[in-house]
Amino acid sequence: MDIMDTTERQGIQALQLQYHLNIIQEKYRDQLSAKFSQDCHNSLQEAENQLQHYENLASQYAAIHNNAKRESLRRQREKKKENRSKMKDLNSMIYQQESNLQQVENKNEQIQTRIQQVPTQIQENKEEISLVREAANAINADFYAKAVQMFQDRLGLTIQKTKDKKMKFIYTRIDPNDHNKEFSISFGIDSASKLYYLHESVPNITGTQPVIDRMNESGNLRAFVKDVRSLFQDYINNPVALLQQ
Repeated sequence: MDIMDTTERQGIQALQLQYHLNIIQEKYRDQLSAKFSQDCHNSLQEAENQLQHYENLASQYAAIHNNAKRESLRRQREKKKENRSKMKDLNSMIYQQESNLQQVENKNEQIQTRIQQVPTQIQENKEEISLVREAANAINADFYAKAVQMFQDRLGLTIQKTKDKKMKFIYTRIDPNDHNKEFSISFGIDSASKLYYLHESVPNITGTQPVIDRMNESGNLRAFVKDVRSLFQDYINNPVALLQQ
């Protein structure tokens, strides 16, 4: 009896415990379900937000990538355009250089042709110069011969070169009493100063040194010839006064 009562009490207690457990489960099941549902909703919302964030990042990355790609293509096009311009300039420069080279080669050919013609031209020029010299010598020889003859015939002047390399002027037609009587003056050139100096005069008269000095100053040989003739003529008119002692 006691055992049955005890068993019954235990069974009743177990039922009561089960009852309270069910009540507790029912009570907290709704709370747990609501909390789980909220957590899931929050997790899902967070996941959606993260997905949207990643999609935004992907869109931004795609935009950056596309911009970079477009910029790269733009730079490539500009580089190709620049390279084409440089290539055009380079081709133009090469063409100009080739043209200049062709001109140089043409000029070189002309120079080579002229160089080959130079010996012939030199020979022809030598022959022409030789002919001109011969003609000039003939003309000069004839001129000087006529000039000397004129001096002798009209002016009574003969020019000689002495053995000691002095110049000697011999005058005639001065003395009215003897047209063939000779009067002479000879002079040389100093090797250092390149000036004329008196060597001697026959007769030995005064006034010859000033005449030499004037010729050194002016270089006028014609005036010298005339001045010396005048001295000899003055000597004929007054031999005592002009004769140098």
